[in-house]
Amino acid sequence: MKKTLLFLGLGALLLTSCGGNKEAAEVDSLAIVTQNYEEATNFNDSLLLLMGDIYTGLDSINVQEGLLYNMGAGDNVNRREEIRQNLANIKARLNANRQLLETMQSKLNASDGKNAVLVKTINQLKERIEAQDQKIASLQSDLDNARGEIENLNTQVAEGQEQLKTETAAKEQAMAETVAAENEANKVFYAVGTNKELKKNGLLEKKFLGTTKVLKGDFNTSYFTQADKRKLNVINTNSKKVKIWSNVPANSYEIVDNANGTKTIKILNPSSFWSLTPYLIVQID
Repeated sequence: MKKTLLFLGLGALLLTSCGGNKEAAEVDSLAIVTQNYEEATNFNDSLLLLMGDIYTGLDSINVQEGLLYNMGAGDNVNRREEIRQNLANIKARLNANRQLLETMQSKLNASDGKNAVLVKTINQLKERIEAQDQKIASLQSDLDNARGEIENLNTQVAEGQEQLKTETAAKEQAMAETVAAENEANKVFYAVGTNKELKKNGLLEKKFLGTTKVLKGDFNTSYFTQADKRKLNVINTNSKKVKIWSNVPANSYEIVDNANGTKTIKILNPSSFWSLTPYLIVQID
């Protein structure tokens, strides 16, 4: 009887022991599966995030491409340098993503079961990064070419501006010379004085029983008043007696009597009045 009870007790203990080992094995298996699932999930999440960042990089490249090709000749150096720096930042991020893909591929290769979809995705992302790298290189080349073209254009503009300055200076000088020549051509001189004053300054010369000569020898030019015949219309004599010694056309002027009894020479036709001589000698008494 005692042997029977002992056998039954040992049997129950063995059954209990076997049941516990099975449950422990199931727990360990579940932990491994859970860990593998979490690792796979994390891997997929990381891959999705990386994929999003790579496509964001593509959008950034497209933005810089738009800025570059819409940049006019008047855009300054700071804009070009900004685009250049942005492209460099995008390229640095692509290099970092490339390294991350290499790490993920290494992990995937080291795992027990390879996922063909993940392998293909990683390879496609690598190809996309290479394509973006090439596009950045192309944009940088175009940017350098644009800088060269803009610099050439700036040089041409500078040369054009210099040429314009030279031409403008030449035109201004020619105009100044023309004005000076016109002013010189329109210079006239008149002298109003008594017979004695006119003779003293060499404007009149009369010898005994001879005719009076006008400006026949050296005369005092400072005694004359200089004027512009285009603007000189009236010569006030402040005298009641006036005699014009210069040879001027009679119909080109008139002598006007003033209210105070003095006389004024009014020039009616300047061109005709000064056509014979630029010097007018008027004697007053």
